[in-house]
Amino acid sequence: MKDAALEALYKKLDLAGPGLLLADEQCTEPPPNAANVQVLTHRVDVARRFEAAGFSCVLNDFLLPAVLPASVYYRVSKEKPLVHYLLNAVLAALPIGGRLLLSGYKGDGTKTYIEKACAMVGASKSVEKGAGGALLAIIEKRKQPVTTLDDSGYAELQLINAELSLFSKPGIYGWKKIDSGSALLAEQIPALLDTMPARPASVLDLGCGYGYLSVIARQYLPEARFVATDNNVTALLACAKNFDVHNIAGDTLADDCGAAITEKFDLIVCNPPFHKGFDVHGDLTLQFLQSAQARLKRGASAVFVVNQFIGLEQRAKQLFGECRLLAERDGFKVFLLKA
Repeated sequence: MKDAALEALYKKLDLAGPGLLLADEQCTEPPPNAANVQVLTHRVDVARRFEAAGFSCVLNDFLLPAVLPASVYYRVSKEKPLVHYLLNAVLAALPIGGRLLLSGYKGDGTKTYIEKACAMVGASKSVEKGAGGALLAIIEKRKQPVTTLDDSGYAELQLINAELSLFSKPGIYGWKKIDSGSALLAEQIPALLDTMPARPASVLDLGCGYGYLSVIARQYLPEARFVATDNNVTALLACAKNFDVHNIAGDTLADDCGAAITEKFDLIVCNPPFHKGFDVHGDLTLQFLQSAQARLKRGASAVFVVNQFIGLEQRAKQLFGECRLLAERDGFKVFLLKA
């Protein structure tokens, strides 16, 4: 589906002068001309896509450069704390007379974001309306902000569960909770390990988020080596912290669905994403299944948890010798897959 808000933003790119594009997962395709625009993103797939199109790209947790160009472009993100963090950072760092070009849909909260940003820097509200409720505003900075928006402490790693000593931060999907699907998968680990002829010596946490599944699995596999990978470098900051806190031996790797990992594993655990930006994408499940199949040792096991409306069985049976339902609760299903 075309993103009219993103297309409207791209049409405003100033090809004659320098600019900075803040690219979250909504930026599914780069603009047609790289020109003089640098890209900042926290997602590996976005960085690779833009680099392939000729853009200069920086991959980090949205840490702005020391000096901003006069124009910054941003298609709003799904997560409100991240949007507030970026509005605070950009509007503080832009030079007087600099411009923030902000786009999104009304249902994304864009109208409110525009109003807040304008109020912070004394800009008059000028909004262009596009197809499907798309909005675009050119916000010119007239004064230095004296207030900030609540970003839920975006820049800091935060203890979200004292009992399990789990750290997370805004910018990660479901950052301040334990996902119900992941919890259901974690409950299956002890019984699953009891059915195996030998304890797994290597574990891959595919799409790890802040590392919850690795933390739980390590309780039962203290001698195993873990590799945790995620497309979101923000998530990996929290995952690395949890690896350190729980003395987990292994690595955290920024990668798109484990594409660069050549090692094969005794066990893979995975709660694959099914949202990309504001949309639901069933093909993400297939991508994660293919990645798991390629990285399992012969006879090894993968454990997946998915929402019940995701048709994992049909996809998995094309790739694995065995696909068995282990548990089902609260709209989630856990499957055991064997190579």
